[in-house]
Amino acid sequence: MQVLRDIIYQMLPRPRPSGAPVADGERIARRLLILSRHPNPSFSYYLAERAKTLGHIPVTMKGLDEPLDAIDSDGLFVIICRYIKPPQLRWLEERRGTLAGVAYFVDDDIPAVVTGNEASWPYKLRLIKLAVRPMPRVNRLLTHVWTSTETLASALAIRTHRIEILPPLPADAADVPVNGRDDGAEPLRMVYHATGVHRHEHEFLMPIVRAAMQKHSNLHFEVFAAGPLARRWARQGIDPARMSIIPPLSWPAYLAKTTHHQADIALAPLLPGRTNASRSDTKRIDISRLQAAAVFSRCPTFERCAVNGEFHIGNTADEWLAAIDLLVGDRERRLSARDATRHSIETMRRHASPAFPGIRFEPLSGIG
Repeated sequence: MQVLRDIIYQMLPRPRPSGAPVADGERIARRLLILSRHPNPSFSYYLAERAKTLGHIPVTMKGLDEPLDAIDSDGLFVIICRYIKPPQLRWLEERRGTLAGVAYFVDDDIPAVVTGNEASWPYKLRLIKLAVRPMPRVNRLLTHVWTSTETLASALAIRTHRIEILPPLPADAADVPVNGRDDGAEPLRMVYHATGVHRHEHEFLMPIVRAAMQKHSNLHFEVFAAGPLARRWARQGIDPARMSIIPPLSWPAYLAKTTHHQADIALAPLLPGRTNASRSDTKRIDISRLQAAAVFSRCPTFERCAVNGEFHIGNTADEWLAAIDLLVGDRERRLSARDATRHSIETMRRHASPAFPGIRFEPLSGIG
C-alpha cells in the first residue's frame, strides 16, 4: 500500500511558474488581489502582516466564491492562497495579459496529505477539488511559487523551477498584553489544539494525557476532536468533569477563543513523517496567543525559532510525562516557558522579511 501511495504522490501535479518571464526579473505591481478561502490561518500567519506594509497599494481580499468582475486587472498582482475555484480561474485566464503577475502560496505538502493515511476522505476530496485538480491550469498563469519552508520547497520542486520561501510573519508579540491567567489559581488548564490531520499525534498523546490526569488532580484537559478521535478521547477513562472535547472551530471562532480563554500548558507534539517534515512552526503563534507554557517535540520544525526556557523533548511517553510533571509542579518554570515562547515570536519576526519575494510595488499615480 505504501508503494502505491508513493507512486500517486509523485504523479500528483505540483505548482510551477510557467508565466512569461520579465526581462529585468522584477514585476511592477500597482494593486494586490489575494484569493483565499477567507478567513483562514494561512492568510493570518503568512499574508496579513505583509499586506499591511504596502502602504498606499490597494489590497483586495476575495473569498473563493466571490466574483471578481469589478476589479481592475491592469497592474494587478494576484496571490492564490492554496485554493481556487473555476470562475476565478477563468477570470485570471481571460486577463492574464494585463496582470502584473500571479503567485501561488502553499504551506502544506498537499500531495502528501492526499496520499497519506491521517486526513479524512472529505478533507482529501476538498484538497483534490480546490488545490490538485486546478493546478495544471494554474501553472500556466504562475510567475511565482511561494512555500512556507525550505523542506516544502524541496518536496514540491520540479526540475529547475524556482520556489521562494515565505516564512510565517506573526503580529508583534509586544502588541499582545500578558494577562494574569497563571496566578496560582486551579485547576490548571492543559490543552491540545490540532485538527484530525494530526491523528497520529492524538494517538500518541492519549496514554500520556491519561497518565498525567491520573497523577495530577489539579489538571483540566481540553482537546479539539470530532468523530472517531473524539470517541477515542472519551474512552480514555479520564473524568469527564475534568476534560473538554471540543469540535473543531472555524478560524474566526478559534481566534476568539484562544484570545479570550488562555491556558497554562499547551502540548505541541510533531511526529516524523512526510507531511510533518514540511510544516512550519506556526503552532508557536497559537500557543503565544494562548499565553501558555509549551511542550514541543524536538524536531527541525520547532528548532527553527527555539529560545532558552522552552521545553523541547523527544517523542517518548516518559519525556512527555516528565515535562508535564515539571510544568504542573513548578509555577516559575511554567511562567518562564510561557515567556520563552512569547520571545520566540520576536525571533520568528526577525527571520521573516515583510516583503513579497520578487515583487516591486509602486503606488498608482496621484496616490500619496
